[in-house]
Amino acid sequence: MTKSTPTVASRSARAVQREYGAMAAGYDARWQRYVERTTTLALEALPLMAGTVLLDVGCGTGVLLRRALERQAGLSCIGMDITEAMLGQAARRLPPSVTLVRGSGTAVPLASATVDVIVSTSALHYMQNAALAVSEWYRVLRPEGVLVVCDWCTDYRTMRWLDRVLRLFDPAHERALNSARLTALLAGVGFRDVAVSREKIDHFWGMMTARSVR
Repeated sequence: MTKSTPTVASRSARAVQREYGAMAAGYDARWQRYVERTTTLALEALPLMAGTVLLDVGCGTGVLLRRALERQAGLSCIGMDITEAMLGQAARRLPPSVTLVRGSGTAVPLASATVDVIVSTSALHYMQNAALAVSEWYRVLRPEGVLVVCDWCTDYRTMRWLDRVLRLFDPAHERALNSARLTALLAGVGFRDVAVSREKIDHFWGMMTARSVR
């Protein structure tokens, strides 16, 4: 089921919708290795049990949710993305029991304290206000809920270079963070037990995975 809801119409959000709308049909083929490696990092940090309500912020074509359901039956899954075409691809991959919602990571269209686990993979660097995003995720999580964020990490030289280039030439890109900044953002809105790991998934891409508790 796909629901549509208004999105935050920032410059970067509109650019993301244009960019990912254009590449949606071929996204999986083009980025298969990257998506496989980054979703694996996120999945390894997720606490998944039957009955868990799992929200994927920036779900894209639904790869992570599909893999989560293969690992654990009985999940209640919600996929959210601001790009309708990506949600269309997710709908083709996922069972109809998964709820798909068009929405922004900085204005999540869900009631407070309704989700057990939130995951966001390769999406935070597109968000105009990262602090507002993690504050929204804190709001939506239930007490003791878990947040897992996997994103580019500018602790690595290659990612610092990429961040600088994209900030100049790609209107969809906002800012990649380093591990210290992400830790501070999460702690600043109230998350506890923040733990951040870093990993190069190949010679270029440097990622960080943060796990924290509401």
